[in-house]
Parts: sequence; C-alpha cells; structure tokens
Amino acid sequence: MANLWLALIADETRYRGWTRIGFHGLLILGIFLLIFSAYVPWFLYPTTPVDVPFKTYVGPVLRDGLSVVLQYYVLVFVFTRYVRKPVLLALGLAIYYVVLFTFYYYSAFVVKNYFGLPDDYSGSITHFERLSYWQALRHPSTFFHLLFIIERAFYPLAIKLLVEIYRRQSRNARLQQQYTQLELNFLKSQINPHFLFNVLNSIYALTEEASPRAALLVEQLSGMMRYSLYETTETHVSLQKELQFIRDYVALEQTRTLKRLTLQLELPEVVNESLKIAPFILITFVENAFKHGVESTSKKAWMHVAVQLEGTNLRLMVANSKPLTEPSKPGGLGLANVRRRLSLLYPSHELLIDSKVDSYTVNLTLPLS
Repeated sequence: MANLWLALIADETRYRGWTRIGFHGLLILGIFLLIFSAYVPWFLYPTTPVDVPFKTYVGPVLRDGLSVVLQYYVLVFVFTRYVRKPVLLALGLAIYYVVLFTFYYYSAFVVKNYFGLPDDYSGSITHFERLSYWQALRHPSTFFHLLFIIERAFYPLAIKLLVEIYRRQSRNARLQQQYTQLELNFLKSQINPHFLFNVLNSIYALTEEASPRAALLVEQLSGMMRYSLYETTETHVSLQKELQFIRDYVALEQTRTLKRLTLQLELPEVVNESLKIAPFILITFVENAFKHGVESTSKKAWMHVAVQLEGTNLRLMVANSKPLTEPSKPGGLGLANVRRRLSLLYPSHELLIDSKVDSYTVNLTLPLS
C-alpha cells in the first residue's frame, strides 16, 4: 500500500482528482491529530482538577488545527509562486502573518464565547481580549502567542518537502532511464556523420548552378543536421540556438511550399544567452502545423508561429489552418512524446490545445532554466 501511494504521489500525471483529494484529506487529518496530541497533557493531566464539557475541549483543537491548515496552504502558495522573487516573497510572508493573526484573533473569541474556554495554557485568549485588533497586531508579544501555531505548521510543510524531494528523485531516475535508452537507440542507428555531410556538400556543389533553390534546401538541411548531431547532446541547450533551428526549419518548409503558404513568424531577435531550454521541445508543434495544416491540402494555407519571453517564462503560440476534410494519417507519436517530455522536464508547464473546424491552435507556457 505504501509503495502504491508513493507511486501515485511521484507521478504528476496520476496525482490528480480523487488521488489528490485523498492525500490532502489524510494531511488535514494528520494536522488535527498533531494538534490534539499537543493538548492531551492539558486535557487529561491538568495541574488542577477541572470539570468542563467535551465541547470546551473541542474549541482550541479546532481553532489551532484550522490555523495550521490555513498556514500550510498559504505558505505553499507563497513559496511556490514567489520563491525566486525576494520582494514579492517578503510581501507574501507579511500578508501570511496578517492573515494568520486575523484568523487566530477572532477565533480566540469564538473559543471563549461559544465553546466556553476561559483561556488556554498559552494565555492567548486573555491577551487578545485585553487589546483591540490593531493594538494586538502591533503588540510585540503577539508573535510569541502565535509561535505555538507557527511551529506546528512546519510538520506538514516538512512532509510537503519530502514529497517534492521524492518526486524530483523519481523524475531524475526516469529521465536517466529514458536518456540511456535514447542513447542506445542512437548508437544502433548511427551512421558516420562525416560521410553524410560530405554527401550533402557534394549534392550542394552539383546543384548550386543548375538549381539554386535545391542547393538552398541542401544547405539549410545540412545546418539543421549539424545542430541536431553536435549541439543537442546536453539536457538543455541555448534558447537562442533553438530558436535559430526553428527559423531554419520554417525557412526550409517555406521554400518547399512556395506561394501556397501565408506564414507569420514572430521570434525574439535578441535572447539572454543564459536562458536554456530542452532541445526539440518546441519544434514538434511547428512541425505538426506544417504536417496537418499545409501538407494535407493542395489549397492555400496559413500559419502563425509566435514566441514571447516574460522574464524566465516562455510562451509559444502555433496556429494553423485545417482542411475541411483532413485525411487520416497514422502516427501522433510526436505529440505524445513531447507531452511526456514536458511532464518530466517542466512539471509546471501549461499546454492548451484548441481544435476547431477550420483551425488548430497550441498555446504552451513553460519556465526556462
């Protein structure tokens, strides 16, 4: 059972729906059990005998448990979104403290007036009762009254951290396994690249005068193959080179389709050299646009390819026309493979595909390294 839960948690594609709800349900249950265990000595072994109804015991457990749950989700949201933005992170932590204080301040009055608890062993109810909201927010000792709750939030956060570490290790293991398999497949199918480039150079020399257009195609193909063989051996490559590869591919296809295609290509001319991207993660969508939008019809076709950079986030938009009667073609492995690579390399990516009667649009957003 434990291995099954670990497998579900590690696989982001399966960690959704009822599986995710079940995990968060167990986490919240564990938080309330943790808070209850902290109150057990006070409930069962008080310094002076007390005779209070069961509802009175429920009040502080419910208040503190909900406070820890609130902290957990707020802190996970803040650190997930703004961990690389110090100013926004500091602002988010300040808002987190105000939200926690507000909830605890008013719930302390609910615990006293509804559950009938005069005060708890931390003295927080009496402390908040003597001060107004704004006075208590600015009071130096308020933080120490909240410290018990703040400390308890680190337990579920530690579980979250362990889950993320396990996910990262599992993801790296899968990537290593896939990389080894790809390397073996490459070695099996590898031919001497020098022989191949010599043949391409010979074809270029033979066609340069007789057919300049054919020579241009050979030159573009040779440049793309050099990039594929020599510059994509690492896990990530320069974004500038990957965009240039897309330009060369589009130019190659544009030369081949002549005037049948209306193309709009918007790629950033200057890119920060430190930005890296997984090789061939974008070209699949462009290639599919040519395959299904241009090659599948003999009539006029249109295509729009745009790449935008927003800080370290990349947005790709590929839109193309569709023939009214699209021929059925075997395959679809390219899109399936790129989906799998995206889930492994960029778990936080967003991929939206909109297929209409006469058009096909892909919007991809992913964080760059």
